[in-house]
Amino acid sequence: MSRDDMDETIAQFCSAAIRADRAGFDMLELHMAHGYLLASFLSPITNRRRDAYGGSLANRMRYPLEVFEAVRAVWPRKKPMSVRVSATDWIPGGTTGADTVEIARAMKATGCDLIDVSTGQTDPASKPVYGRMYQAAFSEQVRLEAGIATMAVGAITTADQVNTLLISGRADLVALARPHLADPYFTLHAAAEYDFRGIGWPVQYHTGATQLHTTVRRAKEEAERKAQLLAARAH
Repeated sequence: MSRDDMDETIAQFCSAAIRADRAGFDMLELHMAHGYLLASFLSPITNRRRDAYGGSLANRMRYPLEVFEAVRAVWPRKKPMSVRVSATDWIPGGTTGADTVEIARAMKATGCDLIDVSTGQTDPASKPVYGRMYQAAFSEQVRLEAGIATMAVGAITTADQVNTLLISGRADLVALARPHLADPYFTLHAAAEYDFRGIGWPVQYHTGATQLHTTVRRAKEEAERKAQLLAARAH
């Protein structure tokens, strides 16, 4: 990208942010992960520039920070703004958790409210180590070492996992995608599991909400009775 290209792109990002505000969005996230444009600057695997925007981490951060500062300037101060990062490239010589802490600190200094901590997808050579909540460790590292709120994502599939991450201080928010694709009413079902009734159901579904809470309660009572019987037999 030439400097003119970079300036034009910054203007496009700002224009999109202004439209998002006019459309009524409450929060804005700047995508710096998964091999997209800004991610390609941050990662030493994809950034092969030999000017002031390549080489050291400070140089690789330079343009993403320029974009963030410009967008933050046109996005209302009362509305939060986050940045999504790939905390590791899963490639030797690529971005590390320590690099991401430095990136998060720089973003925080320029007005970022939250780091959305993802990983990988920056280069086909990556070899992710998948598993249950496998990216949460990076969220925890950024949260504790950079002193900024984080959002955990990736292979988080149950309400219990969400609550575990929040209560243990590994993240401040948790985002789910695929669980909602599999079950569009994931959040309503999770609320019923915890007998939380402060969530809004569509009016047409109110009778279904009552039945779901009752069904879940009875299932738990039945499971408790079975456990008590098994315990009694064991004695």
